[in-house]
Amino acid sequence: MRAALRCFAPLLAALCQAAVPTPREHFGYTPGDDYKLADYGEIISYFQKLARSSDRILLAEFGKTSMGKPMYMAYISSPENLKKLDQYRSISRRLALGEPDEAEARKLAEQGRAIVWIDSGLHASEVAPAQHSPELAYRMLTDDGEETDTIRRQVILLQIPVINPDGLDMISHWYRGNLGTRYEAAPLPWLYQKYAGHDNNRDWFMMNLAETRAVSRLLFREWFPQIVYNQHQSPPFPARIFVPPYAEPLNPNIPAAVMEGINAIGMAMKERFARENKPGVLSYHGYDGWWNGGLRSVPAFHNMHGILTETALNSYGTPRTYDPSEFPARFTNGISTREPSMFYERPWMGGKWGAREAIDYMLTADFAILNIAAGRRTDYLLKSYQMARQAMEAGRKGKPYAYVVPAAQWDRPTAVELLDRLAQGGVEVKRARAAFQAGGKSYPAGTHVVAASQPFRAYLVDLLEPQVYPALGVGANGRPKRPYDIAGWTLPMDMGVQVDRIADRFEADLEPAGPELKSEGQVRGEGSIVLLDHRENAGFFGVNFFLGRNEKVRIASTGEIILDSPYLENRERVENFARQFGITVQLQEQAPGRMLYELKQPRVALYQPWIANADQGWTEWLLDHYGLAHTLIHNDDFRKGDLRRRFDTLILASQTAVSILHGFRDGEYSAERAGRRLIAAQRPEYVGGIGIEGLAHLDRFVRDGGTLIALDSATELPIEYFALPVKNVARGEGESSFYSPGSILRVNVDTSHPLAFGMPKNAFVFSSGGEAFEITLAPEHNRGEREIHGVVSFAAKNLLASGWVSGERHALGKQALVESRYGKGRVVLFGFRPQFRGQSYGAFKLLLNAIYLGSAQPLQ
Repeated sequence: MRAALRCFAPLLAALCQAAVPTPREHFGYTPGDDYKLADYGEIISYFQKLARSSDRILLAEFGKTSMGKPMYMAYISSPENLKKLDQYRSISRRLALGEPDEAEARKLAEQGRAIVWIDSGLHASEVAPAQHSPELAYRMLTDDGEETDTIRRQVILLQIPVINPDGLDMISHWYRGNLGTRYEAAPLPWLYQKYAGHDNNRDWFMMNLAETRAVSRLLFREWFPQIVYNQHQSPPFPARIFVPPYAEPLNPNIPAAVMEGINAIGMAMKERFARENKPGVLSYHGYDGWWNGGLRSVPAFHNMHGILTETALNSYGTPRTYDPSEFPARFTNGISTREPSMFYERPWMGGKWGAREAIDYMLTADFAILNIAAGRRTDYLLKSYQMARQAMEAGRKGKPYAYVVPAAQWDRPTAVELLDRLAQGGVEVKRARAAFQAGGKSYPAGTHVVAASQPFRAYLVDLLEPQVYPALGVGANGRPKRPYDIAGWTLPMDMGVQVDRIADRFEADLEPAGPELKSEGQVRGEGSIVLLDHRENAGFFGVNFFLGRNEKVRIASTGEIILDSPYLENRERVENFARQFGITVQLQEQAPGRMLYELKQPRVALYQPWIANADQGWTEWLLDHYGLAHTLIHNDDFRKGDLRRRFDTLILASQTAVSILHGFRDGEYSAERAGRRLIAAQRPEYVGGIGIEGLAHLDRFVRDGGTLIALDSATELPIEYFALPVKNVARGEGESSFYSPGSILRVNVDTSHPLAFGMPKNAFVFSSGGEAFEITLAPEHNRGEREIHGVVSFAAKNLLASGWVSGERHALGKQALVESRYGKGRVVLFGFRPQFRGQSYGAFKLLLNAIYLGSAQPLQ
C-alpha cells in the first residue's frame, strides 16, 4: 500500500500545484498589464490563496507598518524543506555567527539550504517590483522544470511581496483615481511612507522606522540570508536595468570576499540577460560601493551579498514608446549609450516599455540569483561562516580590539540609543560586571563594551569610525566624482556620544547587555528642587509630561530645567518619574540661578508642501518622537492670515525658496501613452506654493511675535524676502562653492545662548548642503528689533570630521546657526539639518530648544 502511494505521490503533487490560482484568475488581469496597478490588499490576499493551495509556501506576519498594516513574509521552498524551516534557520544563524568549529561548520553547510531574500516595492512610486511579486511566487510554486525544482530543493526563498504596504496603497489608489485624465502621470503630492518617503531606503543603520526595525530583525538576528536582493527602478537612461558590479568608490570596510561575491552574482545576472536576448544592461555606473545605510548596502557589512538592481521606470502603469533618436549620446560617465562597452555590452535601442517589460527583466534577475544560490548552496553557507571567523580573528588581533562606551556621558540616554541601534543591527553589546582598565583608562562596573571580534566587525567599525571619502579625480563633465548618497555617518559624532576606541587587548569581566537596551533612570542628590539635565535629549519627554499636566516648568539662566510640581512630592515619585523616561533627575535645596523662562505647551506648525519632502517628514518624526503636538499646514493656511492666532512657532524644513513660493507648476512633467504625449499636470488642489500672499502673512506672523525656524536651504526665503542682515557666503562660483554632500562637520557653540542650552562648546553637525552665514549688521546697530546673534559657527580649521566637502574655505569660521529678531518675533536660521533622517541626536537639542523657546514666557 505504501509503495503504491509513493508511486502516486508525484501525480498528487502535480494535481495540488495545478490547483494554485494564476495571478490572472485572482486579479482579473495579470499584474504588469498596461494601466493596471494592484494594491496591497489584493496582492496579500493572493499570497494567502497561494498559502492555502500549495505546500511549497508558508506565509507569516512579521510586523506592522508605521500606519498599522500587517507585513508578511512568504517562505517558498520544497515541502520537505518547509517542514524543517526552524532547523535550516538555525544552521544559517550558527554559521553566520561563526559559532561551530571548522569540522562542524562543514557538516552544517552540507546539511543547510541557501537562504535568498527578495523584497519588492520599497520605493512605492517604482511600481513594477511589487506588481512582479505574485508572478515570482506563482512560478516558484508551479514550475516543475529542472531549474526551478533544483532551486526549491536547494534554496529557501524569503520573499517579502510588498515591503512598503502603506506606500503601495497610496500610489496605486492615487494612480487609479487619475487614470484616463490629464493627471494620469501626476506625482503623489505627499510622502509614500510615513516620515521617510524615499528615505525609507536610508534608515538601515538608525532603524527609526517601524518597517526597518521589523525587517532588520529578520535579516540580522533571525535568518542571516546569504543573498539579499533589493529591487528598484531608476537606472541611468536609456539603460533598461542596472546590475552589479557597482561603481567606485569601494568602502574599505566591506570584506573583499563579499564584494567579489556580489560581482560574481552580477556577472551571472548579466550572462542570463544576454542568453535571454534582453539588452540594455548597465554596470559599474552610478550606484557605488561606498555608502552604508541602504537595504542592499547594510547587508554587505554583515557578510551578506547585497544585490541592487534598478530597472527602467515609466509613469506608474502607463507604458511609453521610446525613439532612440531622443536618447542622450553618452551616460554621465562618458560611455556611449549606443555603442557596446564593458559597462553596457548591448545597448537598448528603443521600443515599448511599461511595467510588463520591467517585470520580465526582474524575473530574469530573480532566477539568475536563485540559480546561482542553488548551484553554490554549500559554498555560500560555508563562506558566511568563514567570513564570520575571519572577522572575529581580525578583532582579536586588535586595532581596534574593542569600543568602550563610558558610563559618564554628556547625554547618557542617547549613548544607550546608540548601543541599541548597534544591537538591533546584530552587534553584541556587553556590560562590565566589575571595574577594569583599558587603553590606559579606568572604567567602572556597568560600562558598556563592544568587542571588535564580532562576526559583523565590518558593520561595527564602519559605524563608529570616521569616513574618509576618496578623491577620485574628475569625471567626463570635468567635476570631481561626488558620492551617490551621503559621505559620512560616524554615529558617535552624529549622536554626540563618547566612544573610546581601544586598540589593544585588555581583560574585563563582561556579560551580554541584551538584544534591546533601554536607558535607566537616575536620581541624584537630595532636596526639594527638582532639576532635569538639559544635556539629555530624553529630558524633553519629561518636559512634555509636565506641560501636559499644566505643571510649571522653568529654565534657569544656567540652562537647567526646573520642575515645580506636587506630582513629585517624594523621592519615590521622583524615582518612578526618572525610571519612566530613562532620564537623570537632580535634587537640591536651592535653585541653580535666575529664572529666564517659563515654558508653555508649544503651538507648532510644520509646513507640508504638496511636493513630497523627506526633510519635512523627518521633522515630523522628531516632533512625534518627543511627543510635541503640532499641526501640518499647507499652502491655503498661509493665505488665511491667522497664523499668529493659531501658532507660536512655524517650521520650514529644507526646501528652496522658489519651491516654497511656487510649488508644483502645472505641466512640469510629461509622459507618453500609446505613442501619444501626455502632460502630467498636477491636480489643481496641489498646484502652487504659499505664493506672495502667503509670504506676506508669514512676514506678519513673525513681526507679530511668532518664531520662524528655517532649516538648511529653506533659509533662502527669510534671508531674501525678510531682508535679514544675514548673507549666505557659502555660495561661490561653480565648483568653488561650499558643498557638503552629507558629511559631519565640527562646530563651535555659544553655550550661553538659550538656543544652545544643553550643548557642549565643541560639537558636530550634519551638513547636506551649502549654507554658511555672515552677519552683515554693524555691531553698533545690533539691538532692538534688529538684534541678531550667531549661536553656532563652523570651525575655523579642521572643519571636516567625517565624509567629504569641497570649497570648505567659504565656510571656515562662518555662522551655522543664527537667531535674528524681526519685529516682535524672531527667525532662527539653521545652516544644516539638525534632524537629518533622525540620525543627528547630537544636534536635536538645538531644534527642540528653538521650538520650546518659541512658546516660552520670559521671566525678566
